[in-house]
Amino acid sequence: MQTLHLFPERPDPLLTIVVPCFQEEETIPEFHQRISRVVKRLPVTCEILYVDDGSSDLTTDLLREYQDGSTVRCLILSRNFGKEAALRAGIDHARGSAVLFIDVDLQDPPELIPGMVEFWQKGYDVVNMQRNLRVGDSWFKRMSARAYYWVMQRLVEKVDLPADVSDFRLIGPAPLAALRALDERSRILKGMIGWVGFRTIELPYNRAVRHAGSSKWNAAGLFNLAIESILSFSRKPLRIFSLISFGLFVSSICYLLAALVAGSFDSHHLLVGMSSFICVGVAMVGEYVGVTLAEVKRRPLYFLKNSSKPDPMPLHPSVSSIEGKKC
Repeated sequence: MQTLHLFPERPDPLLTIVVPCFQEEETIPEFHQRISRVVKRLPVTCEILYVDDGSSDLTTDLLREYQDGSTVRCLILSRNFGKEAALRAGIDHARGSAVLFIDVDLQDPPELIPGMVEFWQKGYDVVNMQRNLRVGDSWFKRMSARAYYWVMQRLVEKVDLPADVSDFRLIGPAPLAALRALDERSRILKGMIGWVGFRTIELPYNRAVRHAGSSKWNAAGLFNLAIESILSFSRKPLRIFSLISFGLFVSSICYLLAALVAGSFDSHHLLVGMSSFICVGVAMVGEYVGVTLAEVKRRPLYFLKNSSKPDPMPLHPSVSSIEGKKC
């Protein structure tokens, strides 16, 4: 029986542009016009993959009008799962060997994409766009972003997290395969990209004013991002608490010994000793919880930039290949 296809099949593109959307009916028409003009001028085959993160306005209807099944596709999530989940959905369903993330609000100009592709073709695995000027951002957003990167650069070790780099970036085949191997529930994409490594470059650009609508980020969202980032990539808070607890324990022992020598030891001194001992115990439990957290995540121990194997095993084998092995 011949299978009917709603859209004509085409070879997989080299680049998939993933565009997460949430309540963006005012910006999508202008964005689609500009991104379509850019795609036509790219030196590589390309597709646009819109990801609707549970919008309740006309975002879904607009995206369905634009999709043609080949150069433009759209994913409709069942509800609002958050931007990190939308980006992961784009990674999972991208047909291209490389992925480029861009927001739909036009603060990140689509016209910069050809330059990103040029550096990718020069051999860079990750091309990050680094905001040089944040036009249109409020004072609070600029200060909170600066504080976020300041804290992350001091708490997170062995992870390259350059300041003022958002999700506007191009990810080549090698880091893309590495990200697909990281099956974590608590995901901070900007940290994970720095964690997997590979050859990276930051290109400065001036961020434009939002085309329409308002930002979906607020103080609570930024605070939650900071907490999730620290919990996902750093055990330093546990270690700092452990060191402080140990210092208090040593100080209390010296205090108790001094009280014994002076002959003034009473129940209050005993309470101090027990409290410091409990603090050390809690710190020790925290250290073990930190180690357990790293084990539960099951992150790969390393990634190879290249391999001598002629036919590497795919990370997600297709159904046809599995059926072929069964036969």
